[in-house]
Amino acid sequence: MLENRRLKIITEVQQQMLLSNFDLKLFMHTICDRMCLLTEADGSTIEMLAGDEMVYAAVSGTLQPHLGIRLNKNGSLSGLCVMEKTILYSPDTQQDDRVNKEATRKVGARSMVCVPLFESNNAVGVLKVISKRPNAFSNRDIETLQLLSLALGSELGKQINYDDKIRILNDYEQLLIQLRAEIARREKLERELIQLTERDILTGLLNRRGFSARIQDWVKRAGQEEELFGVFYLDLNKFKQCNDTYGHEAGDLVLVEFANRIKKVMHESGLVARVGGDEFVVAAWLPNGRDSLIHVAQQLIAQMESPMPIKGLQIPMATSVGCTLWTAGITELELMRAADQAMYLAKANGANRIAVNGELIG
Repeated sequence: MLENRRLKIITEVQQQMLLSNFDLKLFMHTICDRMCLLTEADGSTIEMLAGDEMVYAAVSGTLQPHLGIRLNKNGSLSGLCVMEKTILYSPDTQQDDRVNKEATRKVGARSMVCVPLFESNNAVGVLKVISKRPNAFSNRDIETLQLLSLALGSELGKQINYDDKIRILNDYEQLLIQLRAEIARREKLERELIQLTERDILTGLLNRRGFSARIQDWVKRAGQEEELFGVFYLDLNKFKQCNDTYGHEAGDLVLVEFANRIKKVMHESGLVARVGGDEFVVAAWLPNGRDSLIHVAQQLIAQMESPMPIKGLQIPMATSVGCTLWTAGITELELMRAADQAMYLAKANGANRIAVNGELIG
């Protein structure tokens, strides 16, 4: 993940502080190098305020040929950043009157971010990243620059002594705690996003997308390990009539109850998904091939023997099960199509019927 990569690089910066042997220039160069990795910038620099000029004191990436160049503080984004003591972002330097357009063209900066560096309460320079592309930097990139500037800024006006390094390490420890918390938060959001994109909201089962992602892995495993699995396509007979008679709220509860009954058969060993309004699909590993296929289908049918207790009612429901057995060379799409066609064959021959490919069972 991107956040883990950021955390690794921040840790490397922390270690470099210990190894820099009180060499401020080396540490500044390390910061520039790591900023290109953290933000995927084309170049980065630490500019120091020297009178009315901004001087490139450390550089990396595409800015390496420009070490030591001087820019007038007035008329440049870096100078404005120092004067206003705030982060400034120019998403397109050629459309931004705050920047020195000639200088940005010279160094190839189509977009850039400047973060002020402070010694005590005085802005003494900027940490800057550039890109040859407009709109290259995200809010996350700006946050990363700001975090590093907090650790770096107070060290730029003087040589670092041992006590200062201990203090900075403590600051970095807090920084790492913040980054870990941010990583945990983002991982949680990613898991929730996966739930939204791969799960059916009503039943909590996989949706068509989630089932498809997993069944492809099953096809690979079956081909490599010579195992067999089957796919079962089910729908609820006369579900529309149920909705019309008892209402859509009761219909939703019927779908949830149907999902729960399917899960009782499959336990944790199979895949269960809701792929349509009242259509469900199941995949199960089958140690005995066709015999196991029919046995699982019969278990699914057996779950429909008792009426569904819905809102104080006992609603009788039935299903149709179409199933097919995976064989080498069959794709996911072909499996789904065969099971779906078998389900319609079962449905055309009454309630609680089973069909395997083109054959009605029982």
